[in-house]
Amino acid sequence: MKKFTLLVLSTLMVIAISFGQSQRMVLAEEFTSSTCGPCASQNPAFDALLAQNADIITSVKYHMSWPSPGNDPMYLQNPADNNARRAYYGINSVPHVHMDGDWWNGMPSQVNQARINMAAAIPSPFSIQVQHQLSPNADSIYITTLIDVTDNVSSGDLRAFVVVIEKHIHFNSPPGTNGERDFYNVMKKMLPTNTGKTLPASFTTGEYMILTNKWALENVYDNDELAVVVFIQDYATKEVYQAAVSSTNALTPLFTNDAELTNVYYATDKNCSGTMAPKFKIRNNGSDAITSMDVRYFINGGDTTTINWTGNLDFLDVAEIQLPQLSFPVEDTNHLVVEIASVNGTSDDYPANNNKDHEFYRADFLGEPAVMFLGLDDNPEQTTWKLFNYAGDVVQEGGPYSDPNSIQTIILGFTSSSCYRLEVYDSGNDGLTGNGFYQVVYGTNSTAFTGGDFADKDVNEITYDIVGIDEQEAVVNLKVYPNPASDNLSVSFTQNNSRPVSVLLYDMLGKVIQENNLGLQPAGSLSATFNVSNLETGVYIVRVRSGEKAYFNKVFVK
Repeated sequence: MKKFTLLVLSTLMVIAISFGQSQRMVLAEEFTSSTCGPCASQNPAFDALLAQNADIITSVKYHMSWPSPGNDPMYLQNPADNNARRAYYGINSVPHVHMDGDWWNGMPSQVNQARINMAAAIPSPFSIQVQHQLSPNADSIYITTLIDVTDNVSSGDLRAFVVVIEKHIHFNSPPGTNGERDFYNVMKKMLPTNTGKTLPASFTTGEYMILTNKWALENVYDNDELAVVVFIQDYATKEVYQAAVSSTNALTPLFTNDAELTNVYYATDKNCSGTMAPKFKIRNNGSDAITSMDVRYFINGGDTTTINWTGNLDFLDVAEIQLPQLSFPVEDTNHLVVEIASVNGTSDDYPANNNKDHEFYRADFLGEPAVMFLGLDDNPEQTTWKLFNYAGDVVQEGGPYSDPNSIQTIILGFTSSSCYRLEVYDSGNDGLTGNGFYQVVYGTNSTAFTGGDFADKDVNEITYDIVGIDEQEAVVNLKVYPNPASDNLSVSFTQNNSRPVSVLLYDMLGKVIQENNLGLQPAGSLSATFNVSNLETGVYIVRVRSGEKAYFNKVFVK
């Protein structure tokens, strides 16, 4: 009866694939630990079964901090990603395996050949190729993923996960208490983050995309054992549609004559100057070298300008084209359109990725200081920034920094009425990766703009105008105490004229935690108190507003 079932499933698989779907690579995600006795007894047979079926199943092993003593080195090397995946599946015991998300889950000893065959017989709407390469000095890994859509698919929350693994780690003596010395497909890093990269909600047969990632190697025992597992998952339902394992072999192009407009840089999301000097990147995704391209662009339906590019781009090579400074009347909503008109003197075989429509807006107008929250990534020494006035003079700058994954709070120093330009730089050419970000906040809780996903530079603009504000300081002798605070936090100050007054307490993400609206107050000494006893330990911002002027001060709550 089992043979008949498998024969039927295999026949159905062939029929489905003949209609365009792809052979499935099954994904087994195991939660294990070097301090777990049952893991040591079940893993050898499970790993042997995986090795026997390497053409239809791959795995990622997440190491946990329990059972006691919780000193698994492979957990301690990356607790954030291990814990995130554990929380996603609600894992509360080890060893535990999830196959293709929630298709099946149980203990490694319950995985058998029939179950693997059954999972592999389900066709997939995706085909995935993955290549990994080490940098010349072997300190980083570069990953290129080609996702080909072989059947229509619609999902609420599709995400691509790129997971760097170490295929085999051998210890001369057991690193934990269960006696295991050999560990396989150990998760080292999840890219771009442990929540994956959001993909379009639906795909049509014939579409494709190429993803690129890189990671500076950390805690790797043997570079020769590195590989990458890529999988596509519906984050809401947990269904895994397809998985793939990397090799060092070159990817196979899908088309002959195929250029992709991958990114537009330096194009502001908010603009007040009526100028920008964008740069865009074009990649050759086809098998034939690209020697010429016609690229055209325009803003807000204005005159179209065509650039005639010549060069020599092989498969996956990239060209960057810097446009001259563009001038335009700023509207409430604006559009910069860039498109590839021709490739090698003829039409592109896959025109769907030849266009970018960058929508941007009129810059926010404010008459008070603004705060920039700068969330640093793993490489804070790469991050700097500058604030320019309309004349192009630098009025404020910061960085590089030294505290990874910290949040810096900067009060932007507007000196006069002007259109200001904020430029954030990353010398590593990969923006504020992972959980890095920047956010400019003003008023009670208004966000002017945010950023983080860029290459070497991100640009935005904001308008500041002091019209209607007297030049005399509205508030003097501002004091915030005690600092650090653990119970009550007091704020005292003196205002020079009768004005409406409010005192607010923000967290580091710009959220208002508490507010004291004092209303219209006469000139003289004023104060406000916040109860911070229930707040989490960390840095907070006190904002005092007197009339149209605002003042900020940082406080640490312990």
